[in-house]
Amino acid sequence: MREIGHRSMAAAFAVAVGLALTGCGAGGSAAGRAAADSGATPVEFNEDQWFRSLRLTTWEQQGGDPVVMNAVLLRIKNARGKRENPAWYDTVIAPGAGNWITEWSAAGRRAQRHAEIAHVRGDVAEERRRWLEASTYHTLAAYPEHRESARERAAYTAAKAAYVRAAGLTEAGVRELRIPFEGGLLRAYLHLPKGGGRFPVVVTSGGIDVAKTTHFTLFERHLAPAGIGMVALDNAGFGDSRAWPADRPDMDRLYRAVVDRLQTERGVDTTRIGAMGASYGGNTVGRLAFTDKRVKAVASICGPVHQGLDLGPAMIERLPPMTRAALAARYNVPVDDTERLGRIARTASLVNQGLVGTLRTNASILAINTPDDPLAPVGDLRRLAASSADGEVKITGGSGHCPPIKERYEAVTSWFVRKL
Repeated sequence: MREIGHRSMAAAFAVAVGLALTGCGAGGSAAGRAAADSGATPVEFNEDQWFRSLRLTTWEQQGGDPVVMNAVLLRIKNARGKRENPAWYDTVIAPGAGNWITEWSAAGRRAQRHAEIAHVRGDVAEERRRWLEASTYHTLAAYPEHRESARERAAYTAAKAAYVRAAGLTEAGVRELRIPFEGGLLRAYLHLPKGGGRFPVVVTSGGIDVAKTTHFTLFERHLAPAGIGMVALDNAGFGDSRAWPADRPDMDRLYRAVVDRLQTERGVDTTRIGAMGASYGGNTVGRLAFTDKRVKAVASICGPVHQGLDLGPAMIERLPPMTRAALAARYNVPVDDTERLGRIARTASLVNQGLVGTLRTNASILAINTPDDPLAPVGDLRRLAASSADGEVKITGGSGHCPPIKERYEAVTSWFVRKL
């Protein structure tokens, strides 16, 4: 396949970036259908009128109720409060009606009350579902954590508390790993399948705006039934990992710290450790394949490898506003410093780091994405897979940046079953 040059890549960004970078598995049809079925007015999903990317299909699969989410978005859309940017519904400034954090936090508290009622009734399944729903809404209240404000942090604290309550109602429960790391404390969640013995474990993170509290359904519906454990952590510069900005290439050192800890955790088969990451997390695990021989298999989902990153400032200029703001927060760089943001992005290229195309790794690699992602094109996937003695490329359905969430989870789970 012919490699896409800088000029054609920039053109691809100009045409496709509005769809490609606004969300892994984005979509608003689920909430719209549910709203129509319930008699409510479906919210208008015109991305140009929202600062944040609306990923309704993904949020539903992570535990959200589409009718509730539609109602929250309608309240935000119809709010009369002063907006930071009048063109965007979700920028109401003052806490209160229509404010993004206020509305999603309120939805989270309502779901918590339903969980408590289910607890009194002794309905464990409903209680767990409601705690997961609450965690989803509190996570959304903090999303995309681009300001790193006290209110965002409070929302994320509530999300984690609800997540632990939900996971704690499963047979195997959840362990919070607190790992001393570079003068701080790296926090992650370890989930193991039910039963005794030692299990293979996959360490996973999302991209620049996807929290570890969104990964429970990956474990419950996909990895656990396959007999695979999971560690969920926040990627560098985000959430509980905000103390370690993503402004240096070796973000995989957070993964390596988790792998260190897994060596002493009960129930873990340390000879069968894998890693996966989506979007920027896919870049991180792509690097990990070269830096940690204890990691047997790596799945990079829509992970930028080189071409998009190497555009530098040209890529930054074409990013949607939310993506640019979130990336700037992860890098700990002012959002308007295009040149510096671009320079850091170039250093994240696995080709520029002298890894892909130069070194070989014995770790199995799965590079998976849609056919037309301008940030992680098929040529880059092939480069990454070719760096492994056991590399594989999988092109999924969907379009733009990152495959549909259900399809990607099914694909990587079946691959890990074969490789771990």
